[in-house]
Amino acid sequence: MGDAGPVAARVSVELVAPGIFVWRDDDHVETFHCVRDGEVVHLFWRGTAYRLEADGQSSRSAHRVVPGALEAPMPGRVIAVRVEPGQAVTKGQELLVVEAMKMENALRAPRDGTVKSVAARPGDMVSPGVVLVELE
Repeated sequence: MGDAGPVAARVSVELVAPGIFVWRDDDHVETFHCVRDGEVVHLFWRGTAYRLEADGQSSRSAHRVVPGALEAPMPGRVIAVRVEPGQAVTKGQELLVVEAMKMENALRAPRDGTVKSVAARPGDMVSPGVVLVELE
């Protein structure tokens, strides 16, 4: 069998509310959150927070990745903490919930592991990039 070649897909991204976008491709629809903070873009998609920066001199030392850390996806308030240090978790398990822009955003475990620390309590206000949960 030979290479079938590229597959064409119709993709659209629509802003539905401040910081909230809907991705559509054929029959698949997903919602993601994205906010800009100066030169940094905070993207929250499929339970994972991403911090995107332009590759330049000013961004090289601005953010250090902490292995196993789950960060606040955007400014908001912690409304639920579902885990505690020492607890075993499985990939996709809800660890905590942050309310931002009137939407509840569940932070989920990116992999199986054990909770090393929890740095948030219900009611805490959080900023993008703040580590909320660390996994071992």
